[in-house]
Amino acid sequence: MAQDPAPKHLTIKLDFDLQTAGSTVGEARIRNAYNAVVEAALVAAMEQLPEGSIKNVTTEMDWSYRWMEKHEVRFSRDDNGGLGQG
Repeated sequence: MAQDPAPKHLTIKLDFDLQTAGSTVGEARIRNAYNAVVEAALVAAMEQLPEGSIKNVTTEMDWSYRWMEKHEVRFSRDDNGGLGQG
């Protein structure tokens, strides 16, 4: 049975690409930046959304290294209708 009002969720994802030559970004800086971003998002949401509408807030942080090779892969249809790498 449907709930009235229907539950709504707002998900905000921020991805900071931290590539500063000659700089080290350690755990303390990351945690401080994360806490500042979460606090700013909460303040902005409370200013913009109706009073009492925020039921629950969850946060998540992922601190990872990503090495991505930028290979461009193109596919095209061959004369027989199949896919081939072009």
